[in-house]
Amino acid sequence: MTNLNPLLNFIAKYESRGSYNIVWGGIKKQHRPPYLLTTMTVGDVLNWQDSIDRIYMSEASGRYQIMEDTLRELVSQGHASKSDLFNERTQDKLAIALLKRRGLDSYLSGKITAEKFANFIAREWASMPLVDGPNKGRSYYAGDGLNKSHTSVVDFMAAVRAVRGDQPAVRPDAPEVAMDAPAAPVGVLAEILASISALFFLKKG
Repeated sequence: MTNLNPLLNFIAKYESRGSYNIVWGGIKKQHRPPYLLTTMTVGDVLNWQDSIDRIYMSEASGRYQIMEDTLRELVSQGHASKSDLFNERTQDKLAIALLKRRGLDSYLSGKITAEKFANFIAREWASMPLVDGPNKGRSYYAGDGLNKSHTSVVDFMAAVRAVRGDQPAVRPDAPEVAMDAPAAPVGVLAEILASISALFFLKKG
C-alpha cells in the first residue's frame, strides 16, 4: 500500500524542519515575505520570490523549499493556480507532483529501483544524499557553495522504501545528523521562534 507521508515528512525534516512558513535562511529580515506563506496565494509567493531574485542565490519557500522557477513550472503544468493559497494542502500537493516528476510512479510499478528513485529525489531536494556512485552520501549539488546533504544514505533509503511499505521510514537507533541552523520563518511569532532557535545553536556550539 502506498504511503507518501513518511517520505514527505523525511524530506521536510531536513529541508525546513517541517515548517510550511519558512524561507531560505540567508534572506534578510527586510526582504522576507510580509505575511505567513500559508496565508499568501501562490501568485503572491511568486511575486515575492521574483522581487528578491536578483538579490539572493535562493528564494526557496515553504516546507519543501520550492524555488521560483520550479513553482512557476508547477503552475504552468496545472498542479496549482496562482489564486490558490500556498497553504499546507497546496504545498503537500506540489511536493507530490515533484515526486511524480522524479519517478514516483515508475518506482511504485517496479520499473526503477529504490536506489534510482532516491537519486532522482536527490536532484530535487539538495538536503537528500546520492545513494550510490562516486558521490554517494553527498548532495547532488555539493560544491555549489549553498547546498549539502543533511542525512545519511541508510535513513534516506529507509524513507524511500517505506513508500512501498518495505521497511520503517526511520530506524529507531538512527543517529542525529548535524545540520545548519534552520531557514528563517516569517511572521511575528516566527521571528520569536527564529531567535530561540538561534540561541539554541549558539549554546550547542
